[in-house]
Amino acid sequence: MQSLRNHLNVFFRNETIDLRIMDTLYDHIFIIIGSDHSNTLGQIRCLGEKGIRPIVVITEQHPYIITKSKYLGELHQVGSIAEAPRYVAEHWGNEPVKPFLYTDRDDFMCAIDDCYDLLDGRFYFWNAGEKGRIRKLIDKEVQMAIASECGLHVIPTEQVKRGELPKTLGYPIFTKATNSLNPFWKANVFVCQNEEELQEAYRHMGIDDVLLQKYIRKKDETPIEGISIDGGREVKLLIKKTSFRYEPNGFGLFSQLLPFDDDALERKIKEFMQKAHYTGIFEVEFIVDESGESYFLEVNFRNTMFNHACANCGINVLWLFAKWTLENRIDIGDVAFDDKNPYVMYELDDLKGSVFHGRLGFFAWLRDFRKTGSYLYIDKHDMSPFWALMRRKSANAVRGALGMRKL
Repeated sequence: MQSLRNHLNVFFRNETIDLRIMDTLYDHIFIIIGSDHSNTLGQIRCLGEKGIRPIVVITEQHPYIITKSKYLGELHQVGSIAEAPRYVAEHWGNEPVKPFLYTDRDDFMCAIDDCYDLLDGRFYFWNAGEKGRIRKLIDKEVQMAIASECGLHVIPTEQVKRGELPKTLGYPIFTKATNSLNPFWKANVFVCQNEEELQEAYRHMGIDDVLLQKYIRKKDETPIEGISIDGGREVKLLIKKTSFRYEPNGFGLFSQLLPFDDDALERKIKEFMQKAHYTGIFEVEFIVDESGESYFLEVNFRNTMFNHACANCGINVLWLFAKWTLENRIDIGDVAFDDKNPYVMYELDDLKGSVFHGRLGFFAWLRDFRKTGSYLYIDKHDMSPFWALMRRKSANAVRGALGMRKL
């Protein structure tokens, strides 16, 4: 046993690990229902760096990114989103110790939610205590109602039918889908300065129910990563992100991670999780206006894209959830933020959005790139997924120039 511990200390590259629970954690299978993109790749890396090679179940038939990660355990492919959790239950539902089940998207979370009764008692999975409750909770109006009850500052919002005018809101107005299950939800995002622009936006929407919100001139957007244990009995907000560059009306492209330290806000989010009866990893998002006022945006009841960046700063959320679940408590002693290199860049999106679109010079971008510690695809210990992505993008560029269908 001592030689095994010595080997693991070397493998984990001098990370601080509680070896007292290691044997228990390593008795469990870890499964990710995911996709062939950065979120799932980050989760694979987070677990892999702890010595766990997860099983991944995906719907894509020709994955080419996550399959190149040296940390991937097994890959299984299914025909549909709805099939994925049933496949998991069929193949790993009778293990001697309960497996951990993670995911990366709202539609997968809803599929897991639909199979709550099938998974309950057989897996550790993110849930809200009963079948169908996650589907209700991802509705933005439901979230805002809970947030308001918990004392969070919410953005003035109306839900209308497409074509209807706001009854209480003034312009400018921000439009979006009521939830993110619509695969084209980004196509329904518009900023409208007046009634004419709103009516024009309606003509380009593919949804019937529309959320209208007061448009906030954004200074920053601060997502915060957290963990809720036992339906909100214990909740810990761990790490937050502040950004320097954004996609237009989108997410941060170049950001800094910071330790979370607002006890008053944490109490409100704990109340939110208790009302939601949620157990699992989550992200709560706030938008900050030009005056510094913060507004609640939404809760994502799942892991998010910069999961591996959090791990690089000492906050491996996937590992912590598993450890705290087995211990049935949150151990603050496990939380140690490493501030040596807290910058994170969504490298290809930032290069395209900032440099190619003329908002930043290449050498200024390169300086930021060189000081960055975490990226979506680049990782010096696991580079093959990035090179696979670049080969695919290069091939598609050539095929596009020749008028051929992209891969």
